Amino acid sequence: MRKTFVIVSVSDRVDALNNLIESIMRFDRFNDYDICLCFQDYLGNQDKIKYRDRYAKIIVKPEKMGCNGARVFLLQNISYDFYVNLDDDMELIEQTDYTKAIEKASESGTGFVLTNWAKSRNILNAKIPKMQDKFIPQIMVYQGGGMVYSEKVARLIRKLPIQKTMFDDIWCITTYINGLTNYRYQGSLALHFICSTGGMRLFMREENPQLACEEFINYHKGKREGEWLIPLDKDVNGWARFLHKRNKEDGNKRNQ
Repeated sequence: MRKTFVIVSVSDRVDALNNLIESIMRFDRFNDYDICLCFQDYLGNQDKIKYRDRYAKIIVKPEKMGCNGARVFLLQNISYDFYVNLDDDMELIEQTDYTKAIEKASESGTGFVLTNWAKSRNILNAKIPKMQDKFIPQIMVYQGGGMVYSEKVARLIRKLPIQKTMFDDIWCITTYINGLTNYRYQGSLALHFICSTGGMRLFMREENPQLACEEFINYHKGKREGEWLIPLDKDVNGWARFLHKRNKEDGNKRNQ
């Protein structure tokens, strides 16, 4: 079974990237995971990337591609049995274990498996006692503590357009309308410093994210000019739910 961490990073986050790789190398259970990186080096910081021998593949692009665009591009250039999306502002810890999530992702009807996260060490201490080996169906899943998926899902994602202004909602909607069920897993926990500077927060301020899923999602505006709220399950419309049900039934028939 070949598996890899899928990481996209940018010039102003190279220190965070190095910290993430250090946390991966800290645990023997991740030794059989490859690491594949798409680094958007618009500031010319690629020489600051450490632990290059630990990477299976590093692709450097001189321009900003956005998280969605960079991940789609990276997937188009690699092939594995299983993938785990990690953000560069994450830290893997003692409670991080993707084994069960990969087992779930191997099931024919599974799309993405989102694992749990805490955005600070104080919150982490409160979440550890609440961990449980439980999968909860959830349509809209993002990166969290790492998002796990199989090659069958990667084949769907590789077909998405590489546009930097698209947001990650197009990933989970793609699996959902194709009849797959996305899950939130409560048995693995990582640190994800989602309020740190640069990265997606800076991107969302600088760019007007394209509402790529208007056919399937009822978007809602935020308080700031040009701001859109991240879609939740309640925002998924009837057309998307119809397609999910129809394609899930067709998939079940094929697997009988």
